[in-house]
Amino acid sequence: MAESFHTLRRIEFPAAIPSLPDLLASLSECARDAGFSEHKIGSIELVVEEAIVNIIKYSYKEAEGTVTVICSVDNDRKSIRIEIIDSGTPFNPLTKDTPDTTSGIEDRAIGGLGIFFIKKMTDNAEYRREDDRNILSITIEK
Repeated sequence: MAESFHTLRRIEFPAAIPSLPDLLASLSECARDAGFSEHKIGSIELVVEEAIVNIIKYSYKEAEGTVTVICSVDNDRKSIRIEIIDSGTPFNPLTKDTPDTTSGIEDRAIGGLGIFFIKKMTDNAEYRREDDRNILSITIEK
């Protein structure tokens, strides 16, 4: 039987760095309401911030736009799902190669750590393109 999630919060905001603190505060409150620990809330904030910064920098490079974030919990409140939706340039971050984190810092390619965090710090991450929108769905369990 598939997990059933219900929405706690839906937030729409300008795709701009100054919007991040209010968005992250709202998501933290959503996770707190669902009973997540401060440690897990820190992980949620980091992953969402990385995803949104990528949207701001790459998806809306040439135009202004908005981002919608939907915070949902499963019926048992054991996992939280965050959907990050934008109408910018199509981009699936999950297809990017994982950066080499074993080399010395001077030998590493610049960038890619945000996507690395998304892949490593979530229990599930999925991307789909629907109705000319990018939808990144991440799930984190307690």
